[in-house]
Amino acid sequence: MIETSYQEYKITILEDDQYEIESSDNLREYDQVYFDSSIGRYKVSAQLAILISLNNEEIGSTIICGTGPYAGLTERTFLIEDDHLYICFTDDLYCFSIPNLSLTWKNQIDDCVNFGLQKIENDLLVHGEIEIIRLTKAGDIIWRFAGINIWVNIDGHKEVTVLPKSIKLVDFESNCYELDFDGNIISQNL
Repeated sequence: MIETSYQEYKITILEDDQYEIESSDNLREYDQVYFDSSIGRYKVSAQLAILISLNNEEIGSTIICGTGPYAGLTERTFLIEDDHLYICFTDDLYCFSIPNLSLTWKNQIDDCVNFGLQKIENDLLVHGEIEIIRLTKAGDIIWRFAGINIWVNIDGHKEVTVLPKSIKLVDFESNCYELDFDGNIISQNL
């Protein structure tokens, strides 16, 4: 569970693995439930709940039910800016309005799983397992970059580092790449 604040609001993000879609036995109900009904409720692999409170009173709640691989909730899973909450969950990136938590947009980003996101200039940079993706805050993809291997490093190197004028990337085999902010390779050490 992660608790943070934005303006006068308290935002809580937590995994709710006990929640079952359309069940009357849930311990907690949410104002909004998001899941792909074409896949079916029995294929849900993880649930992520978002709660928003004002003066210790809950004013909004939503739960996202995902069907793909889920990397877990961390401080880099989400970003709050300009009255919006951007959150990586499974292979999608969601954008919710604050304070009502209405879904502004949702976009499938990586074909496998998204590990986190951060700001880059006035845009977002998503660290996916297969690709690094730059997109606008409106959800439009600007560019994608894939290396020789996946963006998980077992040697303890940070996979994605935004520098003042470039992006440093390290893949599974510790191959290093440096990109400019337009996604072009400046250098690589393979």
